[in-house]
Amino acid sequence: MESADIFRHLPSSNTTWLLALLCALTLYMLSMCVYRLLFHPLARFPGPKLAATTKWYEFYYDILKSPGGQFFHKLSQMHDQYGPIVRPNPSEIHIRDPGFFDVLYAANPTKRNKYLPSTEMAALPLGIHGTISHDTHRRRRVAISPMFSKRAVTSAQDLIQPHVHKLVEVFAANVDSLEALNLQTTFLAYTTDVIYDYMFGIKTNYQNNKQEAEAWRQSMEAVAQATPFSKQFPWLNAKLLALPHALFRPLLNRFLPDIAGLLETHSVMMQTVSNYVSEQSKTGLGEIAEEKEKIKPKTLFHAIDRSQLAGDEKNPQRMYQEGLTVLFAGGETGSRLLAHTMFHLLDNPDILEKVKDEIAGVYRSSNGSPEVKMLERLPWFSASIRESLRLRAATTSRLPLISTKDLVYKGWTIPAGTPISMSHPDILHNNDIFPEALKFKPDRWFNATDFQNRMFVPFGKGTRMCIGMEFAYGEMYMSLAAVLNRFELELFDTTWERDVAYSRDCFLGEPSKSSLGIRVKVLIDKAAKRD
Repeated sequence: MESADIFRHLPSSNTTWLLALLCALTLYMLSMCVYRLLFHPLARFPGPKLAATTKWYEFYYDILKSPGGQFFHKLSQMHDQYGPIVRPNPSEIHIRDPGFFDVLYAANPTKRNKYLPSTEMAALPLGIHGTISHDTHRRRRVAISPMFSKRAVTSAQDLIQPHVHKLVEVFAANVDSLEALNLQTTFLAYTTDVIYDYMFGIKTNYQNNKQEAEAWRQSMEAVAQATPFSKQFPWLNAKLLALPHALFRPLLNRFLPDIAGLLETHSVMMQTVSNYVSEQSKTGLGEIAEEKEKIKPKTLFHAIDRSQLAGDEKNPQRMYQEGLTVLFAGGETGSRLLAHTMFHLLDNPDILEKVKDEIAGVYRSSNGSPEVKMLERLPWFSASIRESLRLRAATTSRLPLISTKDLVYKGWTIPAGTPISMSHPDILHNNDIFPEALKFKPDRWFNATDFQNRMFVPFGKGTRMCIGMEFAYGEMYMSLAAVLNRFELELFDTTWERDVAYSRDCFLGEPSKSSLGIRVKVLIDKAAKRD
């Protein structure tokens, strides 16, 4: 056979193989659909058949449907149609029933593991947020808990106070300014400076560097915008972080500066851990006894190093990931809570006056230096913070956990090993629990029922509850009291519908894409008037 004859046969052969491959792929997809609809352990659970068949259903609502992050709206519609228990994708069950919250997010000794895809998004599997195993998570959490206890946070007020003074200076510098102050940027600079100082012993100065503060805020925004995509492809971030960033840094700086800034934070944290390890190799462990006598360890890394964790749990890579977990979680959520609380107070002048009168009184009685425990006892102030936390319901994303045993819900037996999720807004914005749930009504807490108090879960519940609750409260009380006591503020071109209420699920609730943030004008500095 001549060579020309051979080449004439090749296209036919290639076409045959291609057709065979397509047929095999089609057969596989059809068999997978049949299995998921008829034979999967979750096949009998209610929900749209398309959602039970493929995760591309969720992909459409989170990625393709404008403005993105819309599946949480679709999930609410599923519950309206099918009831309190639905199957939102092939492998997961979601429940909208406050009565089940204590069951799923149970305290020790109940064991709940995390669902792998939900931990992969941040590419920090060695931090407590990304830890899958219940037992490993508990050990890691115990190791760093001395940094987050109420006693430790109370003892650190002198450390936090200079950062509060800087925050006050930022507001003072904007009195009568033509430019409005973006509260999320301003408060993020504050919470980031506090976390670096308290957790890592590093003095940063985001509050006095507007350009750096805005760049950091934009990096956090970039993470938020990417979250719906990361939820669909949770393994992707780990792959991107594994790339040699130094090689791509010039391109990132030019075309994706927000991502470049985020990766720079990774580099800074790795260097911080490296410096810690180098310092410890010089000083040895002679200060362990002294550290144990202190209310809190010197840094987060000291806490890990001095803990009862096994040696391989104290390596630099794990410290680096734990450090980033604390930085990202604490800084961003803390700044949002502060900005939202300020919005609600300024949007309700009658409540604001009551809060300011309380704060002014405690400032007078303490000679201008009130402790957190004094501020916590102020009825309207503490109730306003509590109500803002309820309304903010920071985490809009589903929070799946896995039980090692079958769980029963209203006649439905959910097989062990099934990811089961619930959503904080379904609890905190439930009109049956909190009448007029989307209204800012601090006085609802003056006569709250036991059930309402039990359903106050802005920090979660159970073994996976946010470890930074007391730290967040300390930051909020100190900073809000200082700002409200000194300045007269007013909202600037800020509305609930566009700038506060969330329209997208980006793990944290995001407002409209047209929002320019929660902004204020600083009208009067009372200290300057006294001078």
